[in-house]
Amino acid sequence: MLYNTEAIVTKSVRYGENDAIVTLMTPTGRVSLMARSAMKPQSRLAAGVRLCAQGTYFIYQGRGMGKLQQVDLMASRRRLHENLDSAAYAAYFCELLLAAAPERPQADPAMYRQFIGLLDALIARPQDAELLARIWEAKICAWLGVSPDWRLCVRCGRPLAGPLRYHVQEGGILCRDCLQSTDYNRAFAVPEATAKILHLFERAVFEKLGKMNISVATTRALKQTLFYQLTEFAGLSLKSRDILHHLLDATVDEEGRS
Repeated sequence: MLYNTEAIVTKSVRYGENDAIVTLMTPTGRVSLMARSAMKPQSRLAAGVRLCAQGTYFIYQGRGMGKLQQVDLMASRRRLHENLDSAAYAAYFCELLLAAAPERPQADPAMYRQFIGLLDALIARPQDAELLARIWEAKICAWLGVSPDWRLCVRCGRPLAGPLRYHVQEGGILCRDCLQSTDYNRAFAVPEATAKILHLFERAVFEKLGKMNISVATTRALKQTLFYQLTEFAGLSLKSRDILHHLLDATVDEEGRS
């Protein structure tokens, strides 16, 4: 069977000397393909198997893994590969998506649309990459089913009233009435704005994202909270996240010395 679908490349791995195994995100889910000779510089498939490339992909599906026959490229997103930080964020965003996206044809088309908006936002406003990362992490948690209703106490289920603490083992935020002395070693303080922002992040539309002023303390709390949700409750240990963190730490150290 030969079919075509719009898609974005979310993973591309060299296979042998000239071939590649490519994972695409389509509007209805992910699919992995063999792209013969795609790693040759002169290959007509070369541009279409780069990370974050978007286009119409013509696929032959027989038994086993499908084979990529042709690509009509719509967007190469070359700018994501020209900047080391942007490339690292793009790789992280792709790996998060692959962790949450079901195989074709089981995915919600909104997942695909949101991913396009995310990549375009990363190109348009690279200075906001950390903010985009937190929004994407919040959405991934929601798609994976590891997000509580951030507006409610994870223990009593009532609307949150501060001071608030995120409980590492319960995977949510505790209100002041539920907080016990035994919780302090397993919970860290978060600004009251954290819960509201997490709720908004899950529902944010990247194309409509305006400028957001978030305090340093809240930014730190968002990063820490989402880290625990993804690692402890979604079970994600991502190589791209480690690379991104090492890169950002190296940048900070270099700026500190200059």
